[in-house]
Amino acid sequence: MKIAVVAVGTRGDVEPHAALCEGLRHAGYDARLCAPDDFASSIAERGIPFDPIPVSFRGLYETVEGRALMTCGANGIKFLRGMSRVAVDVAEQVIAGIRVACRQADAVCYSPLGFPALYFAREMRIPAFATSLQPLGRTGEHANPLLPLPDWTPAAINRFSYRVVEQVFWQVARPLLKPHVQYRLPACGHFQQLYEEPNPSLFAYSPLVAPRPGDWKPWMHATGYWRTSPVDWAPPDAMEEFLQEAPAVCIGFGSMHSRRISKILDITLETLERSGRRALILTGWSGYRGAGHKGNVFVTESAPHDWLFPRVSTVVHHGGAGTTAAALRAGVPSVILPFFFDQGFWGQHLAARGLGPPPIPFYRLSTTSLGRALDEADTSHDMRCRLLQLSTKLRQEDGVRRAVAIIGQALEKVR
Repeated sequence: MKIAVVAVGTRGDVEPHAALCEGLRHAGYDARLCAPDDFASSIAERGIPFDPIPVSFRGLYETVEGRALMTCGANGIKFLRGMSRVAVDVAEQVIAGIRVACRQADAVCYSPLGFPALYFAREMRIPAFATSLQPLGRTGEHANPLLPLPDWTPAAINRFSYRVVEQVFWQVARPLLKPHVQYRLPACGHFQQLYEEPNPSLFAYSPLVAPRPGDWKPWMHATGYWRTSPVDWAPPDAMEEFLQEAPAVCIGFGSMHSRRISKILDITLETLERSGRRALILTGWSGYRGAGHKGNVFVTESAPHDWLFPRVSTVVHHGGAGTTAAALRAGVPSVILPFFFDQGFWGQHLAARGLGPPPIPFYRLSTTSLGRALDEADTSHDMRCRLLQLSTKLRQEDGVRRAVAIIGQALEKVR
């Protein structure tokens, strides 16, 4: 059986779906990954068949509109409106790439921004499984991750927050999708059907971190994190020597590309220097240019998080779902400086559970606020104990295996 796994986004979106693709292939399915061009070489190295979407998300983030997305903070509505300005120019290529990937499939799995795959699957009358790295299913227990509200928010308002985000998303997406489908699109979008049709939805995060809401539909599954298989990787000698000399704080913002990052790094490095801490900087997509190994700072573009994070004392990062998961598996605290989308949600969630200091939005970032957060991460014995206990359980979890089993059971019913 041929399964198209569609993941539209950056590394944090694509890597978990690559892990799902690996799991499906190990289970005997002919699974292929459809993702942006940026990831063609890294996916090929893993031996996963790849259908490219002829768009570079890294290139998009380097545009004026793309950089503006990084300033949205916790404002999910502002983010979706900003996304519409970015999407207009590339929608044609993205949607065409997804259609090609789905053309020969017997079933599809699709991330939130890969939602055109659902409509192509309906045209072909084949099963489609929604996937997400965040708890995006309606619930009264917490607000939509794109609209993080206080913990005391009434359940009715929490549920309503999902409808608001869903409708804003649909009003942005509908005119882009309309020319590419062969039937009339519903006025309310596909979200309502997702809650009414008992077709599995897969949420690739651990219920040990964010418990599955009790009011979710039975077909909505928090499977556990989706991790790719380890790759052969050896650190440069200079990096290994740096990490062995003394504890270091890892600083990295993944696929974020914003003029804010230079200021954030200036504040972060000043804070670390004042306290005598050492820093390892992962530049990622930021465009930051460091001077390499210099004194108490080591700069490199990237390193596998599962290798690096157990070797550092704390991780200062943007709060992406994948980076947050890797830090939790390593049992080290996260100091989260959220940029946009779900990042503030994860920061607030970890703080509420005593797994990290409160997130620091950009407008509150200073040497004082960051120093306080780093001190809490270093000195809180209770936080460290909770993290170690959780990391042990997370390393035993196999979210990919569970997701593949759920998909397999659903496919058996439609054969």
